[in-house]
Amino acid sequence: MAASRNSESAADKAGRGVTRTILNGLVIGVSLAILGAWAWQGIYWLEPGESAVILRLGAYDRTREVEGLAWHLPPPLESHEVVNTSRLRTESFGTRATRSTPGLPTDAEESEIAREIQRDAIQTADSNIVNVAYELQYSVGDAYAYRFSMADPGAILHDATEAAMRSVVGRRSIDDVLSQDRDQIAREAAAQLEGLLAAYVTEVGHEAAFDVRRINLEKPQAPEPVREAFADVVSAGQDEKRSSLEATGDAREIVQRAQSEAAEIREQAEAYKRARIIEATGEAARFEALLVEYQGAPQVTRKRLYLETMEEILPGVEKIVIEPDTVNMLPMLPLGRGGSAVGGAR
Repeated sequence: MAASRNSESAADKAGRGVTRTILNGLVIGVSLAILGAWAWQGIYWLEPGESAVILRLGAYDRTREVEGLAWHLPPPLESHEVVNTSRLRTESFGTRATRSTPGLPTDAEESEIAREIQRDAIQTADSNIVNVAYELQYSVGDAYAYRFSMADPGAILHDATEAAMRSVVGRRSIDDVLSQDRDQIAREAAAQLEGLLAAYVTEVGHEAAFDVRRINLEKPQAPEPVREAFADVVSAGQDEKRSSLEATGDAREIVQRAQSEAAEIREQAEAYKRARIIEATGEAARFEALLVEYQGAPQVTRKRLYLETMEEILPGVEKIVIEPDTVNMLPMLPLGRGGSAVGGAR
């Protein structure tokens, strides 16, 4: 009897040991499966151009920008928010607006005002109204600032863009807006928008939430009731500018012609001056040479000068040279062509 009881007790102990081992294995397996499933929640995948903002216990920890498979501590220890920072986004303003400033009218009067107001109407510096339509091209700059630094990033970007454009246009007269280069207005508005967006996230210590690529501004238009009148004014201004340019061109041409003529006269005067100097120098040298000859043979030189002078002042007159104090002079019978006498004795 005692041996039988001992064998049953050993079998019970062995069965309980096996059961305990199986239960322990099941508990460990279930625990590992739970831990694996929990750890799996920390795995995520980033496509090209995406960034993941990692939060540790709800506070910002880091930003991952490398594409591909990544892992962080599973929730609630860490969590992530994926933001596409490379996609080019657009938003239109004016007559083709894709959205308007958020906010619902509180009464019927505000509803009527909101229904009639034109989002593209901007007041200029001279208290006129001009219709301006434009398009903003942007992308997400800092993923954390975009996701967590503001409650409604899209509404803030929309209002900041409108504020920047209204500020730039509001500092100009309507004539400047209608006639000025649109690229200049768009560049100033984009620069002012970048400053506003950067100021919004200064306190959080991050870069701006948006990267402003450019603003495409359509040609501003005067309000419909006065559009034709403004077109006439612009046309008159263009005619004035064209006439002014033509007058400036004519004046420039006249001035250049006068300068050319003056330069030509100066060149002629300089040439005449040089010629007279050379001629005077030659005459002085000739006179000095004659003086030397005269001092050596005064009579011969005086006669030669006399004959040369008479030859010069009487080039076409027939001349006869006689000795002084001659009393009787023989008649001269010059023979012309053909041997005929052209004169006779007297």
